Amino acid sequence: MAYLNTQLSKQDLMVVDKATVSVESSIQNDTVTENYVENSNFHIASKLKIEKSKLINALSQFPMTALWLLNQYEQRTDIVEQDEDLTVEAELTTDLKEIKKYFYSLSGNSLTDNSYAAEKQDLTTALQLFAFTFNDLVGLVDMFVFAYKFRGLCYQSGSQSNKKESDLMLKRLEGDARRSKNKASVWSEIFLSYDEQFLFLSSSDMHKYFTEIVFSENSWLKLRQQLATANSRLVLFIANQYKGGFLDFDDLVQEGQTGLLKAVDRYDYRLGFQFSTYAGYWIRQAISRSLSRCERVVRVPCGQVANMNKVFRVKDQFIAQKGREPSLKELAEQVKLSPEEITSIFAISQTAISLEGTEEEGEVLFSPIDYLEQEVFVDSFKKISKMDLDSLIGKAIKGLNPREAKVISCHFGVEVENSMTLQEIGAELNLTRERVRQIQVMALNKIRRSFGDQLVAFL
Repeated sequence: MAYLNTQLSKQDLMVVDKATVSVESSIQNDTVTENYVENSNFHIASKLKIEKSKLINALSQFPMTALWLLNQYEQRTDIVEQDEDLTVEAELTTDLKEIKKYFYSLSGNSLTDNSYAAEKQDLTTALQLFAFTFNDLVGLVDMFVFAYKFRGLCYQSGSQSNKKESDLMLKRLEGDARRSKNKASVWSEIFLSYDEQFLFLSSSDMHKYFTEIVFSENSWLKLRQQLATANSRLVLFIANQYKGGFLDFDDLVQEGQTGLLKAVDRYDYRLGFQFSTYAGYWIRQAISRSLSRCERVVRVPCGQVANMNKVFRVKDQFIAQKGREPSLKELAEQVKLSPEEITSIFAISQTAISLEGTEEEGEVLFSPIDYLEQEVFVDSFKKISKMDLDSLIGKAIKGLNPREAKVISCHFGVEVENSMTLQEIGAELNLTRERVRQIQVMALNKIRRSFGDQLVAFL
């Protein structure tokens, strides 16, 4: 029996050891896979940064890039979204001021001046430090493709260029015709307002830099797509955590993809952070903001939503600690906002309620419209008929002599505050009651003969 127990205990230990080894091996494999993915992201991001820098450096050689940026950003009233960091807007405005200063200083000099080369280098350095967005780079390349064709330049493959590069250049030149058709007139006006050689350098220099621009753009876009595709499963994983809300799963994935593309454009591998961690922040931000836009009938800005969450979180903490509702002044001191802002946040945080009734378990519940005061509105046709009747009565009274008109108006209350009896009218006109009645009968007979058929229609 002791021998049997010993053998069974050994078998149990072997099973435990095998299970432990299998778990450790699976964890090790997951770690290896995760490290491989991160190393792949790091490798793609480093190449993406290099190709993007090449593209920006090539575009920065042309003063036309500075003119394009000034033309684009000076027309915008919202350089960045309200929900973005305000320091980005401040830095962008400062960079544009530097570019504007160097560009207009350079445009006032001749190409043969001694200071031209130094000032052009200052402009190139300022352009290289500018934070170009994805739309900026794509728009600039489209503009340079149009300018290349506008100057009448033709691409000719050299002896060292292979067929693939030649096909890429020809395809880029042919494909731009559809995209830049609407902007051709605007760009043409910009080209003609300055010296062509000043904006685009000489023909040989433009051809050299233009070739580098096209090749760098192609490599940059391919690497950008490759990095986004490699992390598309991360979007699905994060979007799955937000299911059951106001948006469908496909919409959540679409919003998450926009956040992923933002992460791809802004990620800097030299800071040492993992791309999955950085991209997860942007994906969650894009999804949460889309949910905050859709959960209310009246859209509340994302910045105000953050303030609302902060106010209610501080309010709950105060109630848990003190056991009472905080006053407006106490809440403003805790959140570091003014009492007016707190009042505004409480006002916009109210949820919208439908006026119509809802059904729950087959029962129609009372709705706010059931408790509202029901005003009685006069029919439009009745208003029109009353206006026509008043006009007709006025014409009939004008056809009487003054005494007859006085009797009819006072007795029936036409254009007077209160109606009067025949006795009261007689006392006012110094007549007997019987004489007033006779005058009334004669006046009614006149009205009946002239307007009787028209007045009968209103009965």
